Amino acid sequence: MTLGLPTVGTGRRLWNSPTLATWGSFAARTLSLVAVFPLVLRQFSPAEIVVWSLLSGIIALQMLLDLGFSPTFGRVIAFAMGGARDVGNFQSSPPSGGDGQPNWEVLTRICGTMRVVYRRLTLGSVILLATLGTWSLAKSIAATADPAAAWTAWVVIVAVSAVTFYGNLYSAYLQGINQVAPWQRWQAFTALGAIASSFAVLAGGGGLLPLVVANQSWVVLGVLINRWLSFKLAEGRFAHGRQSLFCREIFAAVWPSAWRSGVGLLLTSGLLQVSHLLYAQVGTAADVAAYLVALRVIQTVNQFSQAPFYSKLPVLARLRSQGRLEEQVQIARRGMCLAYWAYVVGFVGIGLLAEPLLRLIGSQARFVEPLLWALLGLAFFVERFGAMHLQLYSTTNHIIWHKVTLVHGTIFAAVACTTFGSLGAYAIPVALLAGYLGFYSWYCALHSYRACKVNFWSFEPATSLVPLAVAVVYCLGTVLLPAVPKWQAYIPWT
Repeated sequence: MTLGLPTVGTGRRLWNSPTLATWGSFAARTLSLVAVFPLVLRQFSPAEIVVWSLLSGIIALQMLLDLGFSPTFGRVIAFAMGGARDVGNFQSSPPSGGDGQPNWEVLTRICGTMRVVYRRLTLGSVILLATLGTWSLAKSIAATADPAAAWTAWVVIVAVSAVTFYGNLYSAYLQGINQVAPWQRWQAFTALGAIASSFAVLAGGGGLLPLVVANQSWVVLGVLINRWLSFKLAEGRFAHGRQSLFCREIFAAVWPSAWRSGVGLLLTSGLLQVSHLLYAQVGTAADVAAYLVALRVIQTVNQFSQAPFYSKLPVLARLRSQGRLEEQVQIARRGMCLAYWAYVVGFVGIGLLAEPLLRLIGSQARFVEPLLWALLGLAFFVERFGAMHLQLYSTTNHIIWHKVTLVHGTIFAAVACTTFGSLGAYAIPVALLAGYLGFYSWYCALHSYRACKVNFWSFEPATSLVPLAVAVVYCLGTVLLPAVPKWQAYIPWT
């Protein structure tokens, strides 16, 4: 009789699980909210908190300057690993001539093309960061006690951005060859190193500049590790791309999807980040700090919840290229369901505990009002719904990001501009909800259902509806029953 203890094989499967590795990576980065961010809130002034948050936001903007090439290259590499002879459109049928075995010749040409593309993108991104980024930070940095140190920190970030931006090609390659587990494991280790170094700096009384240097050093190390993995895995085929020149046929196949994806990112995440930078120009330091703290938290929850679905994207792309739609739908539904629950648990839990925890650590920044938190939470839930369906449909390599986000961006900008004067920071989540509910989410889901030959009632009841109901009930209780939050009075430290 066995005792049901884990076997070596089970441990190996868990160690090599893309979902668990991705969750581990996100969990490691989420620890910064526990180990680093509280110290930032406690030691930094509201003006310094604003600068730190804006620097983090600008770092996140690097994915917009990628112009959509990273997810597109990752997807076409997955097609090549599935045996595709071309990297065209798999919207209605699998590619002809694919035998399910990796097509190394196509993969080599993709890698050679990637190198050239990312050299040019890196140069352009550094120029934009050094100009527009500097302008957006000027007012906030001038309000700090030590502007010289803050500007030096910005120089460090621009320099490191050149390394990390070019390093996106390694991340795209590792995802495309479905080596998500080792890639995310190392991401987790470097994130833990960054957290430990940052904690040591803050615990020793260090300020903004040493914190940035400690954090960015580990970012550079992460890029070097990704480079090593790229040359080591998949029989070292990445090295063959060194002998392969820029391929016009590959670029012609990639560019239509890439620019559409880039426009999509610009009109969703880009508009959101720009709105934060603009709010920082007109809001008081205390109000902007409170809003950016809440935004940092909800975005972390959102990123953490992506792991069960996004870790499966290389597999989903390969299944699409092989015409195995039923398996694709099963894996997608399971990943989406886990993602929704991970998001809702984090959103509700933080909504209940954030304010007393900020008081516990003696933060100089306050948390946002419950209504603003509820609106942010609902907006990002609806975004997650649409984004996952958009990613699922994108495995057809027919990209509609530019269309849906153009309409979403128009709605967002119109609502935000007309309501900002009366609603203030509330205008941003209200505008997000208007854009997501008005077009983005349902339009993406409709395309996803059609491509996968399912419908709303066969896909969503066991996937998104129950987590959504829990989130809505929490939001209604928070807003309509003001007495509910008073349970926090029984927490000893409050």
